[in-house]
Amino acid sequence: MRDRILAGAATALSCAAVLTFAACSTHERVRNDYVGTGSLDESQVTQLLNSNGYHDVTNLHKNGQDWVGSATKSGNPVNFDIDAAGTIHTQ
Repeated sequence: MRDRILAGAATALSCAAVLTFAACSTHERVRNDYVGTGSLDESQVTQLLNSNGYHDVTNLHKNGQDWVGSATKSGNPVNFDIDAAGTIHTQ
C-alpha cells in the first residue's frame, strides 16, 4: 500500500513539473501580428496577385482559408491557389 502511495505521489510530482516547465517555455514564440490571407478581402487578394505579376483575375473565391481563381501571368492563363501563408501556387 505504501509503495502505491509513493508511486502515485511521484507521478503527480512529475506531471506538475512537466506542466510548470511547459507553461514557462521560451522556445516557441507565437506571432500575433500575422493574420494570413484568410482575413483578406477580394480587393486585397487582387492587389496581392497584381503585385506578383498576375492580371485579369477571374473566378476569385475562398476555399476554406485559401483563395483560388484564375488569372494571366506572363501572357499565359493559370489557375492559382493562395494558401494561408500567402504562397501562390499555380497549375
